[in-house]
Amino acid sequence: KDYQDDKGHLRVGQDDNVNLYEWMDTQRKLYHGIVKKPVLTDQQIEKLEEMYFCWSLDGKERAWHEKYTEAVEFFKEHGHIRVTTKNNPSLYNWIGSQGKRYKETKGQKPISEEELELLEQIDFPF
Repeated sequence: KDYQDDKGHLRVGQDDNVNLYEWMDTQRKLYHGIVKKPVLTDQQIEKLEEMYFCWSLDGKERAWHEKYTEAVEFFKEHGHIRVTTKNNPSLYNWIGSQGKRYKETKGQKPISEEELELLEQIDFPF
């Protein structure tokens, strides 16, 4: 929680904070049953999900969720996600690519049902 409060995200790389990176990796493995002990409690899972912790073991999927979390934070602060290149070029580009994926533009991976549901929660402008 301290890392997220300080940095504004949970994109922790091994070079950023090796202990936190390994701890997060262990939590994902516990969640998926790859590591059996200790067991994650429902309360621990709930607390991590409140911080938009991504349980995926796939790096690309985690990257999507990290950008989504950034969009959620922008939405909470501004009441919309009309991001400009001046505000946040990286988030602006990500939002544009989600629109293309929704429209199934050539060369774009189609948007999943889970991603669609999450984007609808922040009034994504499809």
